[in-house]
Amino acid sequence: PIKHIAAPPLHSMPAVTKTPNDQWLLCQNLDNQITTYSAAGRFKHNRKKTFKGHIVAGYACKPDMSPDGNYVMSGDSDGRLWFWDWKSGKVFRKLKCHDQVCIQAIWHPVEPSRVATCSWDGTIKYWD
Repeated sequence: PIKHIAAPPLHSMPAVTKTPNDQWLLCQNLDNQITTYSAAGRFKHNRKKTFKGHIVAGYACKPDMSPDGNYVMSGDSDGRLWFWDWKSGKVFRKLKCHDQVCIQAIWHPVEPSRVATCSWDGTIKYWD
């Protein structure tokens, strides 16, 4: 039997990243949003830090956070790379990076203006 999941909190979170300050977990949900949970102390959902707009249903696109902690980013199923402002939760920028799913993106640890992306189209790209 197939179970229909109608409640968003029941969607799986196949990709999780810890923020640079080790205070939060960024969890990619299969209901097309990134939710935030505390990583220090009690595991608690931070409802004020939810990032939406991208389409990832069916893919484990791994989110990441800038080294300075100001931006959250994630790829999506259309090959785009999304950036959100950490404080406001609003979309900051979108880039078309790949022809297929942008499965992961990571910030350069020393040069925060540079990002690497990879895709199911077999490419790895370095952005400035």
